[in-house]
Amino acid sequence: MVECPNCFKQTEFKRLCSHCGGIVIHTVEEKFNLLAESVEKVLKKEALKRKKKRDTTSLIWILVLLGSVVLFIMGLDYIVKL
Repeated sequence: MVECPNCFKQTEFKRLCSHCGGIVIHTVEEKFNLLAESVEKVLKKEALKRKKKRDTTSLIWILVLLGSVVLFIMGLDYIVKL
């Protein structure tokens, strides 16, 4: 999305504004910067998704280990009572 210089509304990245029909001219530098920003957003989104998945997996392993320890302690208490 870019800002149209004629109507100052956000429009899709193309030659003609979808709101006013005005011509939107972009320099090579502007096109490169817009593309770089969109790639950066996608990479950040993917990194966040992977981090959440990794955090969830770590939490599951911690719970499994904690459950194992609790079961082990309960088993020892049962053996000691015998």
